[in-house]
Amino acid sequence: MGASKAQRATAAKKRAQATQLRVAGVDWATIAERVGYRSAGAACTAVNEALKANLREQDQSVDELRAIGLAKVNRLQAAFWPAAIQDKDPKAARVVLECIRQEARFQGTEAPTRVNLEAQRLGDEILALLGEAGGGAGDTP
Repeated sequence: MGASKAQRATAAKKRAQATQLRVAGVDWATIAERVGYRSAGAACTAVNEALKANLREQDQSVDELRAIGLAKVNRLQAAFWPAAIQDKDPKAARVVLECIRQEARFQGTEAPTRVNLEAQRLGDEILALLGEAGGGAGDTP
């Protein structure tokens, strides 16, 4: 049989206390002693579990916000879609296109932006500018 509700609450409180102490810079042995863990390793494990749980909660929150944002974009797109596809309203078409772009951002399917720099040419230009500004690198007064 699993832990009771009271036992889970006590364990959660201990993990929170241990995490606060670790954030404050307290060493594992001291945390174990103060909070009531059997060893420094047990304190470390408890804090790591608490941090992982916190990250999972944050990920879930981000996913929920992303889903809400995507639902809003989809609703807006649906409202403007008829006018956009019937070629009645250019403004509606722009709104729909922006909705499509936003949907791609929310879903992470937007193509990455590519930057093409000609590094050698750029380097030569910078060196030329530095040479002009300094009056020549090897010049002596």
